[in-house]
Amino acid sequence: MHLPLHRLLPLAAATIAGSQLHAQTSAPPVTLSPIVVTSELWATPLERLPASVTVFDEAALRAGTVRHFADLVDQVPNLTWTGGTSRPRHLQIRGIGENSQFEGETPDSAVRFLVDDLDFTGLGTLGGAFDLRQIEVLRGPQAGAFGANAAGGLVRLVTQAPTPFWTGRVESSAGGDALREGGFAVGGPLLARPESLMARLAIHRHESDGFRRNATLNRDTNARDEFSARLRLAGQPTAQWRWDGALLFSELNNGYDEFALNNNGRLTFSDQPGRDEQRSRAASFRASFDGLAAARLTSVSAVSGTHSRYSYDDDWTAASYAGFSDLVRDRTVFSQELRLDSTATRAALGVIDRWTVGAYGSTTHETSAYTNEDPANLRGLRTRYASDQLALFGQAAHHFDARTRLTLGLRTERVVLDGRGTRTRFRKTRGTFDPVATFAPAFSDTLLGGKLTLERDLAAHTVGFVSLTRGYKAGGVNIDARINPPADPLTYGTETLWNTEFGLRGHWFDRRLTGEFTAFHLARRDTQVRDSAGFGGNYRFFTANALEAHVTGLEASARYALTDTLSVHATLAHMESGLDRFTLTNGNPGGGRRLANTPRYGYTVGARYRDAGGFFAHAELVARASQFDSNNQNEARRAFRVVHASLGYAWRAWTFTLWGRNLLDARYDKRVYFFGNEDPNYIPARYETRADPRQLGVSAAWSF
Repeated sequence: MHLPLHRLLPLAAATIAGSQLHAQTSAPPVTLSPIVVTSELWATPLERLPASVTVFDEAALRAGTVRHFADLVDQVPNLTWTGGTSRPRHLQIRGIGENSQFEGETPDSAVRFLVDDLDFTGLGTLGGAFDLRQIEVLRGPQAGAFGANAAGGLVRLVTQAPTPFWTGRVESSAGGDALREGGFAVGGPLLARPESLMARLAIHRHESDGFRRNATLNRDTNARDEFSARLRLAGQPTAQWRWDGALLFSELNNGYDEFALNNNGRLTFSDQPGRDEQRSRAASFRASFDGLAAARLTSVSAVSGTHSRYSYDDDWTAASYAGFSDLVRDRTVFSQELRLDSTATRAALGVIDRWTVGAYGSTTHETSAYTNEDPANLRGLRTRYASDQLALFGQAAHHFDARTRLTLGLRTERVVLDGRGTRTRFRKTRGTFDPVATFAPAFSDTLLGGKLTLERDLAAHTVGFVSLTRGYKAGGVNIDARINPPADPLTYGTETLWNTEFGLRGHWFDRRLTGEFTAFHLARRDTQVRDSAGFGGNYRFFTANALEAHVTGLEASARYALTDTLSVHATLAHMESGLDRFTLTNGNPGGGRRLANTPRYGYTVGARYRDAGGFFAHAELVARASQFDSNNQNEARRAFRVVHASLGYAWRAWTFTLWGRNLLDARYDKRVYFFGNEDPNYIPARYETRADPRQLGVSAAWSF
């Protein structure tokens, strides 16, 4: 059954109207703990935030069906993801974001992915949900707070913080796909004065078979084996100082073997199955000093290192051209932020009621070694990429009166990039090397972005807002030495974005009904597009500038407590988009249709039940329209509707849950390609990898 937008809107309106009538005639008030969004420059209660944001709180994360951020992506309005990896790590918000990082593609990304203060943009494979306090997704350009790598938006995983008393959690799950996982978390004070030093340690392990079976090798070559450990430290050594530190280690030894020439979705036939491995080490330190006369000084330092391997069987069989691709990367990221925040939030500096000024610097280095081997050739590509960013930013607010506020944020950022790519080829049959090709492009630019927001309290618990944002995606370099300059560009220019929003957010009827609504128009100029050319296992990759693009849409969500034990919730998303026709300098055409990763609609409808006796239940329908995976081919992922549910019982400190994902076993895609990959003629064809089928499981948790 297809549910178009013109049928969904009246349904949503009728649901809210019925909810309001019920709230006026029955049911006592419900008190909910406030949710604070921490990802913006100023931490703000969710119900007061003048922006489009989705927050999954602790209750949502423990509903029973959530094991990884991957389990939530399709539930976020206008957030999409692209498969082709063992876990989602290529994200797009409102159509902005990358869909791959193959060999020669650089690590710059338009959707920032953070774990607390640690930056894992493009590396979201490690997004496990164990011992998280909440997940925040900010939509639209975040130019003021995050700059070049947040043109589409931001995803932040907020872990559980240390506490001045001892707490902990032990959790275990088992289920279909040979799922086996367990987690342990404990935290509390380390010194006699509890607030002076606190810690929390969380360790988690996940194993599963990856929903595929390799018929050629008769084993599970797509299996997942994931381990993570986090240590957070916090303390207040004096009345004026507060500091927080974090250490993270993650080791993901996952297989990657998903495609088959016949698109069957369950069996693979590779004789050289691939890998999707990622080992990360990271640390951060945040220190705040309140000893200044009218300001708070905050320093945030972070460093991370990631070693990854991504490999695959080019031909997906044991009886074709026998190609194998292997890509090894090493990335290090260091960042430092210094900022001053006014301690006063009213009349802090004349007509400025609240202000922040700061500086941010980061450096990213990535090297890669790629080999592609078949019986006749051994091809190589080695790359080096370096990015240095330095930014100055500020934000100020003015209260016209008790109900009306204006906030202005500005950011200027200097970006300096350079890269190097070297191509080699050894012809086995001849025993000779082809001439080596080396490119060494460089790019630099000074970028300016900002956001102007006007918000007004329309009622006691309702805020309306309108905002104008100028965002940007920095230009960059193409370091795939297999491209053909000057037809294929060595560099590409900066893309600018103008985003206009108006919205409404609040709660009503003694907090029984909470909701938000945002409408937006996003205009893109010098739109960056990733392109490729080739066939079989031999491709070249590059980014170029197209012309203009636009996205117009809406994002809405609501939750209504029917009784103290039963609540319903829903989200609705819609996008209309277009990319002007263009022709690249190498002659490749594109555009003239919808942007990739902009499904026309998406919605969720769900209910939660929890009674005083300890029983609880949760069910949710998640749906998305079809969407293009790429701006340079016209194959689309199919629309889908999936159902998730859980049923459980809480007894004292124990919680037992029976859960199911994709209960109706819907068949739908998570990545689609269109190219030639089959002997002997390599005729272009559609190839797809299926999203996860039905999975049932049980979980048990003990909290102390």
